[in-house]
Formats: sequence, C-alpha cells, structure tokens
Amino acid sequence: MRTNFLDYLKHNRVYLDGALGSELIARGYRGEHPELLNIFHPEALAEIYDGYIAAGSDMISTNTFGANSLKLGGTGFTLKEVICAGIQVARESAKEKYVAYSCGPLGSFLKPFGNLAFEDAYELFKEQAVIAERCGADYAVIETMSDLLELKAAVLAFKENTSLPVACSMSFDERGRTFTGASIGAFALTAQGLGVDLLGLNCGLGPDLMALNAKELIKYAHIPVFIKPNAGLPEYKNGETFYTVDAEKFSDCMKEIAELGVSALGGCCGTGREHIAATVRKTRDIPFKFFSNRIDAVCSASTVVEFKPTLKIGERVNPTGKPALKKALSERDFDYVVSMCAEQAHEGAELLDLNAGMPGIDEAAVLAEIVQNVQAAVTLPLQLDSAKPEAIESALRVVNGVPIVNSVNGDKKSTDAIFPLAKKYGAYVVALCLDGNGVPETVEGRLSVARKLIEAAECYGIERDKLLFDALTMAVSVDGRNSSVTLETAKRLRDELKVKTVLVLSNVSFGLPARELINAEFYAQAEVTAVIIDPKLAPKRDVYAQAALSGKDVNCSEYIKKYSGAQIETAPSGNLTLYEAIVNGVKCKVDADENNYLEVMEKDIVGALNALGERYEKGQVFLPQLIASAESAKAALDEIKSRFMKENENVKATVVLATVKGDVHDIGKNIVKALLGSYGYKIVDLGKDVDAQTVVKALEEHNAQIVGLSALMTTTLDSMAEITREVKKRNVTVLVGGAVVTQAFADMIGADYYCRDAQEAVKILNKI
Repeated sequence: MRTNFLDYLKHNRVYLDGALGSELIARGYRGEHPELLNIFHPEALAEIYDGYIAAGSDMISTNTFGANSLKLGGTGFTLKEVICAGIQVARESAKEKYVAYSCGPLGSFLKPFGNLAFEDAYELFKEQAVIAERCGADYAVIETMSDLLELKAAVLAFKENTSLPVACSMSFDERGRTFTGASIGAFALTAQGLGVDLLGLNCGLGPDLMALNAKELIKYAHIPVFIKPNAGLPEYKNGETFYTVDAEKFSDCMKEIAELGVSALGGCCGTGREHIAATVRKTRDIPFKFFSNRIDAVCSASTVVEFKPTLKIGERVNPTGKPALKKALSERDFDYVVSMCAEQAHEGAELLDLNAGMPGIDEAAVLAEIVQNVQAAVTLPLQLDSAKPEAIESALRVVNGVPIVNSVNGDKKSTDAIFPLAKKYGAYVVALCLDGNGVPETVEGRLSVARKLIEAAECYGIERDKLLFDALTMAVSVDGRNSSVTLETAKRLRDELKVKTVLVLSNVSFGLPARELINAEFYAQAEVTAVIIDPKLAPKRDVYAQAALSGKDVNCSEYIKKYSGAQIETAPSGNLTLYEAIVNGVKCKVDADENNYLEVMEKDIVGALNALGERYEKGQVFLPQLIASAESAKAALDEIKSRFMKENENVKATVVLATVKGDVHDIGKNIVKALLGSYGYKIVDLGKDVDAQTVVKALEEHNAQIVGLSALMTTTLDSMAEITREVKKRNVTVLVGGAVVTQAFADMIGADYYCRDAQEAVKILNKI
C-alpha cells in the first residue's frame, strides 16, 4: 500500500518522470488534443509510462496537461471522461508508485489583459480538481505556468476543493523571469504563502541554465523543491523536432542540481527514460535537504520588497477628504487611481496602500477592481486597506503576489475575521494597538494589546514575523504627549517584542497648518520598519515642529503662530501628460488639434512606446506594463483617428496574425496584437487553431503585407511550417514566434523573421 505522498517526500528523494509530449511525437502521435489519446490510444501512453517506472521514476504524470473545458470543448468527450481515462492508464503503469494529476495553463490571459475573469479561471481549475481527486490522483502538479495570477487561481481551486497535496512550478527564462515578468522570488513567496506542498521549476531551459534558476529558488524555499529541465532547446531538421542534450550530459547537470539539496528530480520536453535512468544512477546517493529559508518580504508578481527600514507605503489612494478620488471611485474611473499610483511609484513609494472606503459604492467589488487595474500598470507590492473583511478577501483573491492587509485590532471579532484570511492567502497584517476599549493612553496599555494580538495570531498559525504593529499616531494638537507615547511604543515593540512596526505619519499633524513640516519632523524621529506617507515627504528638521512634537510647545501655540499663514501642501491628483500617461499605462484625453496631431502621435505616443520598449529590453519593466501602455497608446491613437484622420490614413501596414492549426493558445499572439495596434498597424486577427487556407484567404481579402504566426506546442510546429510555405508563395513577409520556436526553426522553414517577443516584432516591422 502506498504511503501518503507527502510522508514519502519527507524521507526520500523523489524521482519524477520525463517528457510526455515529445515522446508521443517521436512515436508519430500528433494532434490538436493529445489528451484524447487517453481514450483512443492508452497503449501508447502505457509504453512511455512503463519506461519511466523501469528507469526509476517514483511517480507518473497524467496526460491531462491541457484537460480543461476551454480547450476540450467540442471534442465530443466530457472532461470527466478524459481526466479519468488519463488517471486510469497512469495508475495501471504506476501500480504502487504515485500518480500526479498534471494541470497546465488555460491558454488565455486573465483580465485586464485578456477576457478571462479570475473567478472564471478559478472555476475551470476547480472543475479539474474535483474530478482529479474523485478519479484517484495521489497529488496535483500545476506546471509550466507563466502568469503568477493564473497560478494563484489554480492553487486556490485545488486547495479549496480537494485534499490533494499540491505541487506547482513555473517556467523561467535565463534572466529568471517568466514571459509575463514574474520573478522567481515572487513565485516562491506567493506559492508558499498559499500553502503549496512542493515548489519547482520546469520547462523553458536546459539543465545547465536551470541550475542557476534553481539556486535562486532555493534562496526563498522553506518547503521541498523539484526541478524538471528540458533536454536543451528544440531544434528542427528534416521536418522533425529534436533536442540536443543527451542523457549523459543531462544527468551530469542534474547531479549538480541534486548537490544543491533539491528533493525531487525529473525531466521535461525532450527527456526520455534514458535521461531519467542516468539521473537516478548519478544522484541516488546524494543527500537532499529540508530548506528553511524565510526571506521576510512582500511582493508583486515582478518585484520583491524586503522589510528593511524604513519602507515608504504610499497613502494617497484613500478617498477621505478627496472629492476627486471619491468621484473617480463612484464612476469606476480606475485610470485616475492608476495615475495616482504611478505618480507615487515615481516619487519613491515602495508599496502602495489602496483604500476604497466610502459610502454609496460596492467596496468589495471596487477594491478588487482597483487591485487588478493598478497591478496591471505598476510593479509595486500592495497594501489592502479596509474596515470590511469581505472587501479584504475580495481583493486578496486577485492580488498578484504577497500583500499586506490593513488592518486587524485586538478585538476578538476583528482577529476572528482577519487572521484566517491572512493565513489562507499568505498575507502580512498591520496590527493596531487598540481593542474594543479603544486606544490605550499609555505605552503599557498599547503593548498589552500587542501581546494579545501575537497570541491570537499564533492560534491561527501566523507567526509574529507576519505582523506589522501600528503604535497609533495621534494628533499632537489634541494632546502634546501623543507623539512621545507613539514613538516610545514603537521603540518598545521593536526592542521588547521583536516585531515590525509601522506608523501612519500624517495623523500626527491633524488640525495644524503647514502639516508637511510636522509630518517630516515626525518622520525624522520615527525608527520604524515602515511608514504610510505621501512618498514625496522627506525627513526634515524644524525647531518649531520639534517643540510641538515633544510637548514643550504647549498646545502647539508657537508652531501655529509661526506657520498659520503657510500654504498646506496637497498631493497631486493624477495630472499626467500624454507621454507620462502612456509610459505608466494610464488612459487620458489627447490635447491635440488639426495642426499638431501628427507631432503628438510621433513624439508623445510613439515616443513613449519606444522609451518603454527600451526599458522592457533592459528588464526595467515587464509584460503587464508593456501591454497596459499599449492599450493606453491605442486609446490615444483611436481618439486622434476619430477626430482628425480618415479611415486607413497613416496605417503603416496590414498584418494578419494567427495561432497555427492544432494550437489553442493565443496569449503570445494577443500580446503582439496589442502592441502592434498601438504603433499604428492595422491588425487582422484570425484567432487560434488556424489552417493555411484561412490565412491565405485573409491575405487576399485584406491585401495584407505581413503575416505573424504563433505556436506554443511542439506538436504544432509542422503546422507553422506548412502555413509558412503557402504564404511565401504569395511573396508576403512572414514573422514567426512562440515558446517552442527558435531562430534555427524559423530559418529551416523559410520564415523571414524570428521574433523572440512582441517588442522585437515591433522593431522588425518598423525597420521594414
């Protein structure tokens, strides 16, 4: 009888299996839905599985990578039939070994870049999860992910609806990034925060380059780690795809990876039973480790921010006292909110506090939409600020990364509502030193509440490292002792309770003129982990402010006398130029007329896109920001065209885009579509699973000069080659790209250009 998979993992290095897709291709099986082989040709799968078991694999991954309702609709088979058949054939080969349910990406972008809502993605993964458990999988492996938010939807679906152990992995390039810009650190922090059981890397790279990424992953790991590299990158020769790293070279690299302490080893595309057998032989005697690395940090999908004093948390997205922001929230004008966040990021904020607390709106829905729009354009981690637990959870579900929740207090009703959410989603929490009796007047009273909060958090499995204690900033205009009580509380929280501290600085100056002077002086005196402030604020020393904060200036009378005529500085309200708006992915009205609209197009729109493209190539911004800016530029172009230009005027070229026959993934193609459209190209989008005849017909109908072809699956490279041959007969320029496409492949099939990414497609077309 099999022991529980997690129990086995505690005491043994686990040997995973190798590739399935490339092994099927080698046996002549190609097709749009390889998952249907579970029903039509289980013997082909069994042959591959038996080889892996004989080579030493401890588990078999099911042939269900693309088994979801989006991809299998219209096949005539139910999802349950396909998944159960896949688990059954794997079980027959595995016998007393383990069967892992393989869950791959859905093939469509989540909003705001695609049409798929987070909860719709969740439901698609949930459907698989429930069937996989009922049909007898031992654990689930969510693999080859590139979008961290999609990974989160999948993990939640399996964790909330099954008792299956969950492993998950993403595919990173040699820079340690997925093509959506997610970093290895952000992946590790987010996945572990969600409670996954096994953390890994697979696909995308050969074992030599993946070893470097494995070292980076281990820095963040406090759970077991698995590694499944490709046998190098695919090459194409004489109509066949092949991989260049043989079993000996592969296993030599895997030995180096094993020596890092990795718990589980296997192979991805291009690996076969020989690769696994050689890996087992060379690594079986190398000890594995239980990693316990805990980097104390929050993150977005692309940016990890460690808690190193003093972090600036931008405070502006809070409707209190801000009529323009209230109006924007009421009208769901999220571009206004995004512009506020972009400004704060530019001014030095390291995190962003988001608050939608105002009457007359659905706060839970609005806060979640703010999160989705902001993280589409700004790379900073987020702090979710609400007094309503339902709003906090709504936002927590769609946060891409590890956020802070603001806040919990010592009242049992608050801890019972907030701590379970923080535990479930892996969030940090701002803990207020107050309870049902209000704000304690003394330092000891506030420390007492803090101790109570630490105990309550531990009951929910939350360590004190996940708490940021707010010593509570009160107005010195009300009581001259307020500043000293707050600062002393913060100091003793740090020194005696060994916890993080945070202060909302602006509260201290309430009711006073020239508030920025008091705030800046208070900032200079505060020795805390983080401050929630206007990010433009810098620590300053002012003798009148010092006297007011210390209580020596009774009732702040001398300070008021000095500064009562001063102008109070107000925060900016999202007034970006068109150039700045596009760089920051914000839509705004175009200021142009009949005489200068072409100059505006060239300098502000194209100029901003080119600047952002350069930053993208340098790794300073990532795909979500690139797409957000493309959408902003397209909106500006559309406005100019509607006001000043005739139809098809100033169109650079007409481009036909298609994901090739047999491939149901259109993420890459949609990215190219968004970016090229923003540069003034007319796009004819044929969608996915497109054959040569459809492409040729579109060329003739639209008199197009360019064809762009995308493929994500090795099984569809032949289709790309066929379409290219047909198109080239018509003297049309062909661009090809996609995860499995290389320069060598592009040259082999006669394509004019290979595009590594969408930005390169822009450069190539502009050059043409």
